[in-house]
Amino acid sequence: MSGQPDLPGAAQQFIDDMTAAGASARVDGPSILYDVVPVGGALVGKTVVTGVSISEIQSWPAVPPHWIHLPETVRFAETNTDGSDCAPGFVRHSRDYSYADTSIPPARAWLSHVRGFLSIAVAGEA
Repeated sequence: MSGQPDLPGAAQQFIDDMTAAGASARVDGPSILYDVVPVGGALVGKTVVTGVSISEIQSWPAVPPHWIHLPETVRFAETNTDGSDCAPGFVRHSRDYSYADTSIPPARAWLSHVRGFLSIAVAGEA
């Protein structure tokens, strides 16, 4: 549990789902952060803190988030970023995603999407 009684139900569900999928999630200001270990690319094997805006997951799991929050040090050859609703030191990256394969839980599908995006990060700090 997040320990925040005013956390919207969908946000708490996201935290619970991500934690059950193996990515312990926690609230940090306007964001929910969780750790991911990429399985390919320049960041393979490194733990990368990532997240989503609490305001963006108000319909979780029916509507998945669009933006992926990452530390400013994680770089990509091409991406669209901004700093809205991000924890300090983070930027969010615009990534199209739809939960189409209902044979796996939504949180596991989301984690696969995030790992896939991280696999195209360019060499640098994590």
